[in-house]
Amino acid sequence: MSVKSSAHLNAPVRNVGTMTLYFVDDIAVIVMDNGENRLNDTFVIAFNELLDDVESNSCRGLITTSVGKFYCNGLDLAWMNEISKEQTRDFFLKFSKLIMRLLLFPVPSLAAVNGHAFAGGALLAITHDLQVQRRDTGWLCFNEVFINKQFIKFHYTLMRTKIGTGHSYTDAVILGKRYTGPEALINGLVHAAPSMPLLLSESIQLLKSFYGKSGYPRESLQLMKSDVYRDVINQYQQDLSEGHIINKGDIIAKKAKL
Repeated sequence: MSVKSSAHLNAPVRNVGTMTLYFVDDIAVIVMDNGENRLNDTFVIAFNELLDDVESNSCRGLITTSVGKFYCNGLDLAWMNEISKEQTRDFFLKFSKLIMRLLLFPVPSLAAVNGHAFAGGALLAITHDLQVQRRDTGWLCFNEVFINKQFIKFHYTLMRTKIGTGHSYTDAVILGKRYTGPEALINGLVHAAPSMPLLLSESIQLLKSFYGKSGYPRESLQLMKSDVYRDVINQYQQDLSEGHIINKGDIIAKKAKL
């Protein structure tokens, strides 16, 4: 499998549903291949299982990407229309936990955004340590304002930490700007915007440029992330204790069934 890139992915290590884990040298690569890669229980379970595999391996970095025109197109509202309120609540707890796991992951992570990343998909992308977005097509967009939805409180703290509090935050989060790869690069949302044939190879090169020959000590890296993202952690814990995450599930469940 090549993911239409000059860095070829051969000999998959493991498939979980529509996700596949590869290793390129000392970097783990998770490839999502389910069309729009909508966020649902199946997505979260598969993603977590492959993260378990990555953590148990001695690799030095993680890349996530997809095939086709989407990286991740946000919540699976059609699926949510079919499940119970309790199941929707459970999903939001699981997804929030996945976001925090990825934020504090003990190896450096990079989202290689191959196509559209909207709403929860854009949130997933910026949760990685590094972001690379293809330059020729696809948007990175927090489009909640256009679909009458809001993020959970700790998501806003996460986005402020990742994007900053200046005009880029206003444009991206409040006004829901759609960023092409070059626009995202200019505004500091991504680290590079290569053409699609070079997306994976440049992502690998970028990730390796940070960890060098020896990689990061995992415990040290995770402790550093915990310090830097302390405000996000605190807000996440507060949202859990005050029921905001479960309440978000109730709101989405109600709107999905309208």
